[in-house]
Amino acid sequence: MKIENIELYPVEIENEEEFKIATGTTFTTENVVVKVEGGGKTGWGNGAANGVTEETNESIMDCLVPWKKKLIGKEIEIEDIWSKFREENPGDPSALAGLDIALYDLYGKIKGKRVFEFYDASKEEGVFTDRTIGIMNKQETVEHAKDYLNQGFKAIKIKVGLDMESDIERIKAVRETVGDDVKIWVDANQGYSVEEAKDFCARIKEFDIEFVEQPVDEKDLKGLKEVTKDTDLPIVADEAMKDHESAENICSNEMADMVNIKLMKCGGLTGGRKIVDVIEHHGVDAMVGCMLEMEPSLGAAAHLFESSENIKYADLDGHLLLPDGLSRGLTFESGRLWTSDEPGIGVEVMMDKLKKYM
Repeated sequence: MKIENIELYPVEIENEEEFKIATGTTFTTENVVVKVEGGGKTGWGNGAANGVTEETNESIMDCLVPWKKKLIGKEIEIEDIWSKFREENPGDPSALAGLDIALYDLYGKIKGKRVFEFYDASKEEGVFTDRTIGIMNKQETVEHAKDYLNQGFKAIKIKVGLDMESDIERIKAVRETVGDDVKIWVDANQGYSVEEAKDFCARIKEFDIEFVEQPVDEKDLKGLKEVTKDTDLPIVADEAMKDHESAENICSNEMADMVNIKLMKCGGLTGGRKIVDVIEHHGVDAMVGCMLEMEPSLGAAAHLFESSENIKYADLDGHLLLPDGLSRGLTFESGRLWTSDEPGIGVEVMMDKLKKYM
């Protein structure tokens, strides 16, 4: 089956509230939606502008436009396309993710299979996911935690990394608010020094924290390993873990207890599955996370979660900052994220909503 048409739609959507982490504050979600057609079917994907890969909507468009001409009329050979794209555009993983996800969605629809079925996966239990609270004052943090608890979330992620004393007070306040049955995850986004990270982890252990993400600078792999070795809390490599090559380095050298797989960092589902091969080989667990993304890539990440028993956690709430759903097929219920049972990713973009934000 051949690729018959590719369309690109850059969108910018003002978030319902600002989202502040240790490395900066975000006010909008910027994505390029990718539409691929073939065999009477349509596949959807999206690439997200973000600071981790240093891609913008402009750079994603500049990268993808020449590939339209290269791919139209070609066979849907996803692995081959992924490898050639990555070789020619090594600094554009989010652009690649948008195309890769759309191709998987299209291929699944043509074959009449849900994407996770291509991996012989059968978990299909919905994805237990958290809701993230950005950096804000203690009162605002508590109010957000209450709100998310009422919405049915059973895991809360708290962003930290700007002021340790304030961070600890916020974590303590959330634990007192949500009780013992709600999981609390913590993400420092590189905000601490090695010594600060070790002190921080020791002091928050009493609040029953499940894990801490990327406590130190992404380039300080030696420091990351030191924190991992010297603290009792599990440490997750996020910004330091971009693709299957960095996953191999981190896992083989025991630099972190877990890794965070984000499709925008690794080039979509193809790149995500390459990381799965690495973590399964080394017996390392993972979580699947997200940037500020639209629903197709969140749906794709949910399918990746279903594909491996080593993926234990999911942080798939990026689309919930959007004031208006641009797609149908992705639902949250009883603490879990569900994709529809339709072939492919199971998420369909609504063109009328999409055009509103172009």
